[in-house]
Amino acid sequence: MSSLISVRAIDALLPQTQCGKCGHPGCMPYAEGIAQGEAINKCPPGGETTIAALAQLLHVPVLPPELPPIPPQLAVIREAECIGCTKCIQACPVDAIVGAAKLMHTVISDECTGCELCVAPCPVDCIDLVPLAEPEAQAQRLRADHFRQRHENHQARLQREDARRQAERAARAERAAQPVAAATLDPVQAAIERVKAQKAASVDDRLKRLKIEAAMAQVAYSKAQRQLATYGTPELEQQVEALRQAAETAQAALQAANAAAPADESQVALKKAKITLAVARAALKTAERDGAELAPLQAELRAAEQALHQAEEACNKPAPNLQRIDKRPIDSQARALKTELAYARAEVSKLERQQPPDEPALAAAKQRLRDAEARLNAYHAP
Repeated sequence: MSSLISVRAIDALLPQTQCGKCGHPGCMPYAEGIAQGEAINKCPPGGETTIAALAQLLHVPVLPPELPPIPPQLAVIREAECIGCTKCIQACPVDAIVGAAKLMHTVISDECTGCELCVAPCPVDCIDLVPLAEPEAQAQRLRADHFRQRHENHQARLQREDARRQAERAARAERAAQPVAAATLDPVQAAIERVKAQKAASVDDRLKRLKIEAAMAQVAYSKAQRQLATYGTPELEQQVEALRQAAETAQAALQAANAAAPADESQVALKKAKITLAVARAALKTAERDGAELAPLQAELRAAEQALHQAEEACNKPAPNLQRIDKRPIDSQARALKTELAYARAEVSKLERQQPPDEPALAAAKQRLRDAEARLNAYHAP
């Protein structure tokens, strides 16, 4: 059996959660590692079933799981607490979260692999992981091929977007160099200016990449610390130490890049003020829902708003004209009806894309959609 066939066969037995708990950025890289001799017991979502299947395929002994198995689960966003930051959308490896900036996000349950990658980036901790019972758990396991395709589509989309951004930066650099060349009529000087513009764009790209790498390394380190606190195995201790060193290295590289290309302090302060204000608003909203003491949180919110105004003044930006409005309380029944309608639409859309179409399932999904629309249209808020 060739190496390529071995990797594909190994990948076909993995659960395709793309969770990274094996130490690799996805299931295919772990399959490549196994093909090169790596242990077969590092996949918590796959558990003992996946270990046994890999052992049979590769004719190696069955090993006990390195980490406790993780049963099928589903991410659920507490939508009333969502601030619309899009961080969970960016973290999802299969594009299973829909939403937009400053608008509520929600998880498409049929597309969620339960990888947990959306939990750590959430700044207001409004994402829960819900274990699935049978038959939903078995249905999720059977969608491994679908999850693989979703992840491949996700990766292809990221590559297209990166190529588009690179092309746009190159075009901006070219446009920035053109006026200099026209004014001086000196081809040598024009070439120098183009090189300067390209270097500036390269430095900006490198700084963004280092920020992302430092953030991902810190998230991986934090998750490993939580697992170590829960299970306390020697293997986890080694993994935590390695991730700590990786996080420190990434942070040092980012600090060195920032020192080489210092950012505008006023812009940094403005970003921090915006984040502080978002967190203060989320904390006050949670306290209002839970009936907790509001006075300290209201004072923190006013202080955060004042800090934002000061940061905007430092950046020569006019202070916004904030207006307080009394929002209607959340109608939980209306929200449940709208959520059911969104799920029904997603199910119909998914079944319509399947080839060959599953006509009975599609008819049932369309009936579910009609029923959801009828219930929402007939509902009258109190």
